[in-house]
Amino acid sequence: MAKRRVIYNQKGGVGKTTLAVNLAACAALRGHRTLLIDSDPQGNATNYILGTKRSYSKTIADYYESCLHINLFRQSLFEYVTTKTTLPGLHLVACNRDLEELRTKLENKHKIMKLRDGLKTNTYDHIYFDPPPANDFFSLACLIAADEIIVPIDCDAFSLRAATEIKNTIEEVKEDHNPHLKTLGLVVNQYQKGTKHAAHIIGELQGLGFHILEPYIPTSVKIRESHSEATPVVQGHKDHTVSKALFTLFDHIEHISAGGPWPIPAIPANNSTHNYNSFE
Repeated sequence: MAKRRVIYNQKGGVGKTTLAVNLAACAALRGHRTLLIDSDPQGNATNYILGTKRSYSKTIADYYESCLHINLFRQSLFEYVTTKTTLPGLHLVACNRDLEELRTKLENKHKIMKLRDGLKTNTYDHIYFDPPPANDFFSLACLIAADEIIVPIDCDAFSLRAATEIKNTIEEVKEDHNPHLKTLGLVVNQYQKGTKHAAHIIGELQGLGFHILEPYIPTSVKIRESHSEATPVVQGHKDHTVSKALFTLFDHIEHISAGGPWPIPAIPANNSTHNYNSFE
């Protein structure tokens, strides 16, 4: 079965889309047939992968539009996949502002399960969801469709508040719709080494019961450059420090997903980007 992972945080500005795109790219570069589903009406993941050329003919909005009508046959999201990306093995369900216009209609017709239903004939190894930074219909649909959650955070007090709300949202989704949903852990994004404040925030998050996935992803201008290049940083700058951190993070996520024990074993030194025994 495919690993279905949602990168979720209702707080904006934490690097959610960057993480979703690059983890999906890591999966593809590791040889997995991978699908990224952009469920954010802003379409940032779509722009990150395809650039401003926007070479796609169908979007997730088209899929949801089809779900509003009576159909004799089950709708499949895989009919709306764009396969022409710059990275072989990485496919995309694109998104744009058209999705926002469908929100009220979808809510009124109780179509919250349709995203999960559209994935029942899956042929992918990995599926990643990039929902909007909000606790709304499209985010909840992704949480219901996914099996695993990864929560990106940055080290400020707002992340502590958001983490508590995220924990409550996850528990509600598990109780009402998706009892098998599993939180793999929090990813410390845009990390600035050597700050006591960051160490304090991380300690507080652990106190809430969250696992902190390592390594922490450092702040880097290469991330912004990769957005402009419309190429995941792990694809365009494989040997950069931030790319090595993302690959190591992906391997650790795979370890946890497979049921591996905590603490996570260290990656060999030539691949390591962080001291796993301290909050540097």
